Amino acid sequence: MYRIDASPGSAYEWEDAYARVVRERGHMLFFERLFGAQAVRSLVLVSPWVGVFEREHFGYSLEDIARLIVACHLPTYVVMRAPEVAPTNEPAVAILTRCPPVNLFFNNDLHAKVYVCRCDPFGFALLSSANLSSSAAHTVEIGVMIDGKGYGQLVIEELENVGKEDLPNMTGTRVAKYAERFVDRI
Repeated sequence: MYRIDASPGSAYEWEDAYARVVRERGHMLFFERLFGAQAVRSLVLVSPWVGVFEREHFGYSLEDIARLIVACHLPTYVVMRAPEVAPTNEPAVAILTRCPPVNLFFNNDLHAKVYVCRCDPFGFALLSSANLSSSAAHTVEIGVMIDGKGYGQLVIEELENVGKEDLPNMTGTRVAKYAERFVDRI
């Protein structure tokens, strides 16, 4: 268990807050930051259900995200349920398998929702109750947005490892697609 020293003069004073609760629009906040981020090094998307959502729901679509991934040669790790058990994932799988930098994994027991962007000067993440689908635009969801500054950097690294190492190597997870020609830049 980590302990935070928030006393005056410590490295983690309260004004250096790295986490905040988001009660709505968590996806919008995360992806708005992604589209505006500089020097993005990797992306992790963990969600049981991934839908093909349109711009009118979030201001971006899954195809916009896929174009960004390809244009930036962005090493991306996606963990979701297989379309055989979650048929609504089928269109998203079709989009993601066409993206050379995407590593795609299926785990049918998955319930976690984690979104991580590693970029300069620090990364950010969303740990949320919301699936990556259009229904998140009109359902009650809650999450925590984490900035990778101060203590938040350790949290970002740990969440990133969940999507890049832990879940892909977990019993019951299978590889759907490995990235082509792209090396992780972390």
